[in-house]
Amino acid sequence: MENNEQTLGGQNELKDLYPVLVGFGKAILPDTEVALNIEKRMFEEKYTSLLVPGAFFVATDRVNDGSGIGTLVQINTVEPKEDVRTFLGHSILRVKLEDVAFFNEIPFAKIIDYPYEKDCDEDTIASYGNIISSGIHRLIAMKNTDKVYREIAPFDLKDPNRWINRFGPAFPTADTNALFYAEKLSERLEIIAVAIGVILDQSKIRDEIEKKVQENIDKSQREYYLREELKVINEELYGGEDEREKYEQAISELNASDEVKDKLTRELNKMLALQTGSPESFVCKNYLDTVLALPWGKYSEERVDVQEARKILDEDHYGIQEVKDRVLEYLAVHALAGGNITNILCLVGPPGVGKTSIVASIARALGREYVRASLGGVHDEAEIRGHRRTYIGSMPGRIIAGIKKAGTSNPVFLLDEIDKLGADYKGDPSNALLEVLDPAQNSTYQDHYIDLPFDLSKVIFITTANTLSTMSRPLLDRMEIIELGSYLPEEKHQIAVRFLVPKQLAKYHLDKDKVVITDDAIDAIIRFYTREAGVRRLEQLIGKILRKVAVAICGGTERVVVDQSNLESYLGIPKFIESDAIKESKVGVVHGLAWTENGGELLDVECLLIPGKDKKIVTGNLGNVMKESVEIALSCARSFAARELGLTADLSDKDLHVHFPDGAVPKDGPSAGCAISTAILSAITGKPVRGDYAITGELSLVGRVIPIGGVKEKCVAAFRNGIDKVILPSENRKDVADIPEGLRERITFTYVDTAEEVYKILLGL
Repeated sequence: MENNEQTLGGQNELKDLYPVLVGFGKAILPDTEVALNIEKRMFEEKYTSLLVPGAFFVATDRVNDGSGIGTLVQINTVEPKEDVRTFLGHSILRVKLEDVAFFNEIPFAKIIDYPYEKDCDEDTIASYGNIISSGIHRLIAMKNTDKVYREIAPFDLKDPNRWINRFGPAFPTADTNALFYAEKLSERLEIIAVAIGVILDQSKIRDEIEKKVQENIDKSQREYYLREELKVINEELYGGEDEREKYEQAISELNASDEVKDKLTRELNKMLALQTGSPESFVCKNYLDTVLALPWGKYSEERVDVQEARKILDEDHYGIQEVKDRVLEYLAVHALAGGNITNILCLVGPPGVGKTSIVASIARALGREYVRASLGGVHDEAEIRGHRRTYIGSMPGRIIAGIKKAGTSNPVFLLDEIDKLGADYKGDPSNALLEVLDPAQNSTYQDHYIDLPFDLSKVIFITTANTLSTMSRPLLDRMEIIELGSYLPEEKHQIAVRFLVPKQLAKYHLDKDKVVITDDAIDAIIRFYTREAGVRRLEQLIGKILRKVAVAICGGTERVVVDQSNLESYLGIPKFIESDAIKESKVGVVHGLAWTENGGELLDVECLLIPGKDKKIVTGNLGNVMKESVEIALSCARSFAARELGLTADLSDKDLHVHFPDGAVPKDGPSAGCAISTAILSAITGKPVRGDYAITGELSLVGRVIPIGGVKEKCVAAFRNGIDKVILPSENRKDVADIPEGLRERITFTYVDTAEEVYKILLGL
């Protein structure tokens, strides 16, 4: 929504937007005089009009589904008081809310006119008018009827909608609200006719109630009379249970401390003392309903069977044996600790490798409820800790909301994408999570909204992230890291056959006997259409194939076989073409390896010497760390050329251009020094670089090769791009053990300690 501003009433307000007053119990009909009592801190005197929605809803709740309807009120005068502003005005139009946004904690909305439809002819209106007029006269004749009904006769046959708008507020709240939301005149006339009939019946019942009460009490006992009358009314209308009794019973049955019950009792007394339908009453009621809905002292019955858990993990996931073993260790310790384990697991890996589904499997293995909260893009601390109850529309944070949704106090709670938390002037959400994830503090966790201690110590919190580089150090210290790496092509094939294809067949309601995707087709999809660490894109492509298959089956085809020969008709031209050209030796081109949050990537480094004036050009959207790597790599290369090759490396009449392709992708990190230095030395000497090698490793200024991280991901990326020879720092030899045995056997590893060794292998110097 655009934040265009204009000057209204001497103050800055948002153009084409109207402030929304939320939470009225009785809808305001058009063409009526209005008096609105509003808290001073919520609305100021500057507004010349207000938008009052229909009964009891927060503005953002009913906009997208088309039910956000309200009344535009023109403010005539304002009567200021100590804490309240009384706005006196006239309702103008019934309108529909199109967009809603909050500015300074006040909702604003864009509107369109939404009048009532006149769908009745004159005869129908006259018939309803006779019924309504007759009912009104009967009401006037009854002694217990409010005198306001004397003012609404006679019925206006010429403009019935205007008559309904003017005198609709005389009817009970439910009827007035029904009149407000009804779309057509015929519906509104029927509501009026039925409402008058109900009021007539209620008046008769009231007479009967008074007779019953008079038979049981003495006229002098006024207080007792009032209580008995209220009791009989509740018995007739609600079966004897009023709102106080309902809440008092719910509070007494709550499995919570006396502190909690006392706070709720005070809140209940406050709500009952307020005027029904007032904004404050709505806030109190919403608070009571929220707190009473929390699972105080309710726990799922847990089962911890490690063998059963192993079976579940194997059913749900293929491969990732080390991760599954670590999860089983976690569950075993959890069982021995009696459910009091304090470790917070953090599953780290590229998108699509199964982090979220592993957490769901853990919940299934434990027999606990599973709830997920996505933290991607959250930058307001109140999203975690909740909003303070200072305005209508405040709500608890995502932690308490998740516990309420789970219905138990010991669910498996997934905090997804924790590495994508933001921070701004509203606070740092990662700091708010410190208390949540700290076992020493979360037994008395206090959300700002409920403002009561809630025990989170029995909750199993598990987090997921794509990278650890963006996470705060204090938050990271509270978690135990489990890394999920990239899948090998063989693993992707098995995952597709065992999980993805059956899942997509069920999704599109296709019979597995009528649709066959062959093994060679799946291998072709993996080789020629996807280059990813996980299997998310692979699943999307299988879904794309099956959608086209569904069209064919609906067209009369009985059985469809998708193989490598017809795969292109379903997925189009292959996105990736395998070619031996990547292994060609070229001057100034080195195959580097990089690790990103999406897994390993093959990162070429290109270098050219061009006529110029000793100028160094670096392109490719690099971060500061990689820019420094270029400087160090250049110094190493020039030093080696002068010292070992006898070249002056005089670049006074040349410019050196170092480039990293895919300039739109930001690049940074300390692992490209060896590749950069080799590319520069190749450009200086004119020696081609061996293209059948990929290299990773950082350089120190004196030419020492420094170890790096992400070895497994980088090796998978090299093999995925058709390169089976990888140069690694010697100190990374131990990390090769983490690479799956099937991949280790197909890659030739060369370990180096100095830049000279790199130059010798790649340049033959």
